Amino acid sequence: MLDTRFEEILRSVAELPSALKLSREQNLRSDLGIDSLTLMDLMVHLEAEYGVEFDDDALATINTVDELWLEVDRVD
Repeated sequence: MLDTRFEEILRSVAELPSALKLSREQNLRSDLGIDSLTLMDLMVHLEAEYGVEFDDDALATINTVDELWLEVDRVD
């Protein structure tokens, strides 16, 4: 389950419309239109909010909303 803070950060940083229904299966790039620079910015925001640190290869290996959430949630 995604949490509210995660969704808010994702929507804000990626400038996603509030009416857009997010699902775990959505591809960050092809479904949500997030480019590499925005993804990097998103990861920085998530690191600050959740106190996590993404691996160096995370930018290349995270493709879906679920994969991003699991990286954030794995530390909890």
